[in-house]
Amino acid sequence: MKTLLKGATIVTMNPRREVLEGGDLLIEEDRIARVGAAGSFTGGKVDESVECAGKIIVPGLVSAHSHLTGIFQRGLWDETTFESWSSRSSATENLLNFSAHEIYLLHAAACLEFLRHGVTTVLNMFTPRPALPLESIQSACRAFVDTGTRGVLALSLMDQSPDNDSITPGFGPRKSLISLCRDAGQWIKDFHSSVAFMLAPSAPQRCSDRLLTSCRELGEELRAGIHTHLAETERHAQVALRLYGEPMVKHLEKIGFLAPHLSVAHATWLGDKEIDLLKAYDVKVVHNPAANMKLGSGVARVRTMLDKSLPVGLGADSVNAGTVYSIFEQMKLAVLLPRSVSGAENWLRPEEALEMGTIGGARAVLMDEIIGSIEEGKKADLLILEPCSSLLPMNDLAKQLVLSENGESVESVYVDGKAVLWERSFTAIDEQAILAGLSSLRPRIARAQAKVLRG
Repeated sequence: MKTLLKGATIVTMNPRREVLEGGDLLIEEDRIARVGAAGSFTGGKVDESVECAGKIIVPGLVSAHSHLTGIFQRGLWDETTFESWSSRSSATENLLNFSAHEIYLLHAAACLEFLRHGVTTVLNMFTPRPALPLESIQSACRAFVDTGTRGVLALSLMDQSPDNDSITPGFGPRKSLISLCRDAGQWIKDFHSSVAFMLAPSAPQRCSDRLLTSCRELGEELRAGIHTHLAETERHAQVALRLYGEPMVKHLEKIGFLAPHLSVAHATWLGDKEIDLLKAYDVKVVHNPAANMKLGSGVARVRTMLDKSLPVGLGADSVNAGTVYSIFEQMKLAVLLPRSVSGAENWLRPEEALEMGTIGGARAVLMDEIIGSIEEGKKADLLILEPCSSLLPMNDLAKQLVLSENGESVESVYVDGKAVLWERSFTAIDEQAILAGLSSLRPRIARAQAKVLRG
């Protein structure tokens, strides 16, 4: 299948950060075959030709840290401490005890929201239900495939919780946790090419050193990446000092956990030496400004990280921890947040936020060789934007994409060379049926919320 997208403004995000005016883009099967000037492709027949004059093509956006199950708690638990929010969120989910089908509905609805906002790749840090662990993992993965989302299932696990006594591990001893991870990783490897697997120890302080070491060893065995929360709040950094007698990142170096295949979410409360260690081991960082703002967790030192050439991507986190499943929103907040709390030396440029939302996110999910930019040979994960007023007139496209666009201009979305959203309609799944299923959960959610409030 050959598809020619003709006459668009193409924001490549290639190493030269080229923007082609009136460019053509040829898709062959699941890959970008050619990118060039209008009319430059004269050889060979195409199966479909799409006129894109006046439109913009950009790489699919990447959410490198997300919790899709959290969609059912949208609007709940506007707490004044992270610990209270975490306790109540966890208690509500435990009370609801979702079936595998309900987990599928939650994940499909979240994926559709991401796609409407132009996010084509999503890392989902997922805690399966104890009663049906592998089945719930399979349901979450099927939602990726059925919606057309490129997904990373990052399986969350923990065996202690010194930072929050009300949160208890639910899967038994370490060997049981690692066995589940091995089974899940092997199943996902054979499941579908658009779904990848990562190990996700919840956070260093919530995992024994032996569990962290076991994750590292299993990751090497399965050739899988590792993803974790890191120093999200000031309390987490203080707990680490109490547990280890040294900063969290220094301890992770000591036990051999730091590595290029590790990505860390938040990394809010780090000193210079810890940032230097992350850089030394080529660890990837995922900035989550909406969640940090909503939960009052602090402001990550992203300017320092970028100045030290640390790879940084963006994450939408969970909508009950942040706002919406949108990387347009995260790019905007990444620029605006430091401007409200510090001097210009700590500000980010819109162009840097656009990199974080595309190629930076691709690096964080260990896929920058195949996604994150529009280059020949890469996967055809693309957005076609029909500019709304936020992008008009096109004075400075990078600045407007970051500071003005909210996803309203997203007209069509390609993943693996297939149009999963075409002219604002999904092509392979009944969006209204998924949303009706999500809405039907409301009475149960209300009862669980009331029970949590009663204590």
